Amino acid sequence: MTVNNQIFVGTLMNLSDNPTRVSIRQDWQESDITNRVPIIVTGNDFSTIYAPLISDGRMEKFYWQPIKEDIVNIVHRMYEKDGISKDEVVSIVDMDILISLVQAG
Repeated sequence: MTVNNQIFVGTLMNLSDNPTRVSIRQDWQESDITNRVPIIVTGNDFSTIYAPLISDGRMEKFYWQPIKEDIVNIVHRMYEKDGISKDEVVSIVDMDILISLVQAG
């Protein structure tokens, strides 16, 4: 774990434990009340994140598992300027799903 990573994790831990009290460097702002704001983190693998940071009560986790329609819409928006039709995207997504099922056994 790098020093920058340690500082980042430490800051997030402090915000999680006491979200209305914010430190500036090593000084605490006693008179300021800070409003809470959501911090949204996206990623593929959160298993490498410091475990106490993602424990229940500190972090609300939402695992998005897109349905086929979501995937088709995302891929279509990515490639619509390339002239790929929605039907072509559907066939590609269907093929990918079929391949995944076959590989899973």
